[in-house]
Amino acid sequence: MKPDQDHSLVRSPADFGQQIRQARKNQGLTQAELAAIAGVGPRFVSELERGKDTARLGLALELARLVGVDLLARPRRSPAS
Repeated sequence: MKPDQDHSLVRSPADFGQQIRQARKNQGLTQAELAAIAGVGPRFVSELERGKDTARLGLALELARLVGVDLLARPRRSPAS
């Protein structure tokens, strides 16, 4: 599956942060509003969106869920397949 308008490969914390930021903005939420909904500080949302790689995975996944970003893990196929 190639990335398209509905699917984007997430290969780095920055890629993940961009997805969170776009989904948050699409919902018309500020970072502070999302932080309040998620029960985290605005700094966490800001750092996550900027791709800081020390963000706690559980909280990052919860924010993704709250803004409607689904993550799917699947094995990569080798080029010979």
